[in-house]
Amino acid sequence: MEVQDVSRRDLLIGSLTLAGGQLAGWGRTSAAAADGAAGRIVGTSCREGHLLLGGFAFPRATRTERASVVIVGGGVAGLAAARRLRRAGFRDFLVVELEETVGGNARAGRTEVTAFPWGSHYLPLPGPETREVKRLLFELGVIERFDRRGRPTYDERHLAHAPQERLFIHGRWQSGIYPWTGATARDLAEYAAFREAMTRFRDWRDAAGRRAFTIPRAAGAPGAFRELDRISMAEYLRSNGWTSRRLHWYVEYGMRDDYGVGAAEVSAWAGIHYYAARLHDPEYEDVVLTWPEGNGWLVDRMAEPARDQIRVGQLVYNVAQAGNRVAVEVFDLQSRVSYRLLAREAILACPLFVAARLYRPWREKPPAFLSSFHYAPWLVANLHLPAPPDDGPGVPLAWDNIIYESEALGYVVATHQSLRISRGPTVWTYYQSFPHRAPQAVRREFLGGSWETFRDRILADLSRAHPEIGRRARRLDVMLYGHAMVRPEIGFVCGRAREQAISASRGPVHLAHADLSGLSLFEEAFEWGTRAAAQALARLGR
Repeated sequence: MEVQDVSRRDLLIGSLTLAGGQLAGWGRTSAAAADGAAGRIVGTSCREGHLLLGGFAFPRATRTERASVVIVGGGVAGLAAARRLRRAGFRDFLVVELEETVGGNARAGRTEVTAFPWGSHYLPLPGPETREVKRLLFELGVIERFDRRGRPTYDERHLAHAPQERLFIHGRWQSGIYPWTGATARDLAEYAAFREAMTRFRDWRDAAGRRAFTIPRAAGAPGAFRELDRISMAEYLRSNGWTSRRLHWYVEYGMRDDYGVGAAEVSAWAGIHYYAARLHDPEYEDVVLTWPEGNGWLVDRMAEPARDQIRVGQLVYNVAQAGNRVAVEVFDLQSRVSYRLLAREAILACPLFVAARLYRPWREKPPAFLSSFHYAPWLVANLHLPAPPDDGPGVPLAWDNIIYESEALGYVVATHQSLRISRGPTVWTYYQSFPHRAPQAVRREFLGGSWETFRDRILADLSRAHPEIGRRARRLDVMLYGHAMVRPEIGFVCGRAREQAISASRGPVHLAHADLSGLSLFEEAFEWGTRAAAQALARLGR
């Protein structure tokens, strides 16, 4: 079995990052384990990322090229910017990407059995405010048509097949994520009260008819409920008298899953946004869009029209204004040669902590707001199995499978979307975030950890529901992400630092990353990339 390697930043929605650069052990391999599973910590060496930390003298540029727009980073934001330029009939642009493939946190791997995600693995059905993403889905045939009221009809092949999700609790599998099994009347009453509260937040409108919690955030009512940003989601639950352990676990899981932080760390505004921002179409309820490779399906199709304008394996190490142009200095990792791109407009489609290393004014005098942007580490692993292990009692294998009170987030099944029913070879993608721990401590653990250590932890966790998983697994590859996504911490989501960062995004150097929303979501990255490209076009008179 040949496994496609994916490099160190697959969970970042921008493309240039130092996340993998913090992980000096990447690329380590191991012989087959005693239980028969081979594997490794996959991805390229961290040396390239470390070059941005200083101490390396990049060679002098050997040539100069010109492009009206240079996009630094080929993640979702960078590809969205490229798409917006092409939709305007504009072709004089380049996308420069550090890794061997584009996609950022939505990239994927593939074997002869199936494609599988290395990062984000689904897209919720877009609501009325998410116009550009709906336009994309229509272009790709995911949305077949719109009715007279603008409601979309989806090609059902792209909707998550049933059963969609299940939870392992008390020795058996149940349907859904809320732990119904063994719940008391009080547990259920508090859960119902919580859902009613989230519905009220979802339905709230200001005088202009705008909702408070929207995707993208920019479409929402400015400043609505910002006082919730001053407390944690856990405190919000307690303030309402909700003490049910099951409700707290349910909310905690959602925060870990979407934000990489726990309910005691996350802003209550962000926590409520998780439940209130998306409007479910009654026809589809809470079904999501997904593919075997997760959102890699989307980014591959976003990238295809711009293939001739995308360069991979390119380390941007300096961005600075040069007269009426922007000089983007690039180190080609294959040829080991530097060159300069002179652009009229530059779009930094990368996380802000990376932009601070690239953009000369920020490198020389970092803005104070940068210190408020913190990033969550993640672990993702892919297990290759000759067949799914026995499920045990309860409902059958689902697309999303979660173990109650596990430190991890469970696994998704890449072959679940296959139109044929099969018990044959499959790939499970396993996720873990690290709430309630200092990110720096987790990164140090990543640095010192071996593949065998991570393998044993993952298999031990899964064996709670699948006792034979260690004997069944044929391959288990692990990805470690030091700076996977921005953390929507208390005081940050509606705070001045984020607002100052947005204000700092002005031509000819534009920022385009989900960091600016404080929420690491596909739709937010897409919005900022589209917006930055529109601003660049306006400045170019297009």
